[in-house]
Amino acid sequence: MTSTTNVGILGIGVYLPDEVRTNDWWPESLVNQWRQKNAEILPSDKKPPEPRTEGERLSLAAMAEARRDPFYGAVERRVKPAGMFASDMETLAGKDALDKAGVKKSEVGLLLTYSATPDYLTAPNACAVQNKMGLSSKCLSVSIEAACNSFLSQLWLAEGMIRAGQVGHALLVQSNSTELLDPQHPCSAWFGEGATAVVVGPVRSERGILGRSYYVDGSLHDAVVSTVPGRRWFDEGRISWHSHDKQRSPLLILQAADFARKMVGEALESAHMTLDDVDFYAAHQATVWFGPLTREYVGLSQARSVDTFKWAGHMNTCNIPLVLATAEKEGLLRPGDVVAGFAGGLGFTASSIIMRWGR
Repeated sequence: MTSTTNVGILGIGVYLPDEVRTNDWWPESLVNQWRQKNAEILPSDKKPPEPRTEGERLSLAAMAEARRDPFYGAVERRVKPAGMFASDMETLAGKDALDKAGVKKSEVGLLLTYSATPDYLTAPNACAVQNKMGLSSKCLSVSIEAACNSFLSQLWLAEGMIRAGQVGHALLVQSNSTELLDPQHPCSAWFGEGATAVVVGPVRSERGILGRSYYVDGSLHDAVVSTVPGRRWFDEGRISWHSHDKQRSPLLILQAADFARKMVGEALESAHMTLDDVDFYAAHQATVWFGPLTREYVGLSQARSVDTFKWAGHMNTCNIPLVLATAEKEGLLRPGDVVAGFAGGLGFTASSIIMRWGR
């Protein structure tokens, strides 16, 4: 295999638990409290930050509109069975992906996983998935930590190894669990549980990944974290996902539109394409407004898209694979379509991928 090998997505697997949690699961008394107090990781109405760009102005307006609903636009989300490990969900999604791709377990030379809540803190879920799926002991199995940007980071790394001829196929697995969310906090209603998986391998010369862009701003690494509030994660107390720096954490979502425009533009430039070439936009689903707003602001109003937030919630880095799988199932994503993907993740990182869909 040579460095000119084109690499693309061969199949997507999805595991969504059977249990659907609707908004009436939360007591009305608690929901009324949410109505009186905005989610802590977003700016308050009393002291809104001054927008520096048109993208920030649009994002602030979208936030204000979303705050009218205590569930921020989420209607349903999936909930895994009690006692189910993240690696169990990941294994089910991985098997589904291999079936969809028509790729044998023996052909997988690289396994990359991301677990929002891993089975154990210091033991990578990649090893658990490798074992549960029965992949080769020679399959390089590594967990990748890039929060909501993990899938696009996995895709970039897998592309490089396949192009280099080090592996023939890669299996990229992602999952989201909500054990670190306080069910009394309003943001607990935003998130859903489940897993996705993507098989990556060689495709025809005109298909696959054509352009890419990446950005990191490590100064925001502790804006939103999972730790014992006010302490370190290994100190006594319950670890929870929360806003650590309430002054800077709003920047993670406030800058979304501007970063989408920047990253998609750079990825298109590297693919020698323009906005007019894009047929489908696969956006991260951080909020109900994230996908529609960034699509318009980037300049992709002509591109088809799918929004999953209302019925699946925020699925962390599973968002883009779920969007792609849903669009393909609904006939909105077809072979030959040019796809622009964008995601950002805590840390802070942002990525965009341009690919031509199909094998």
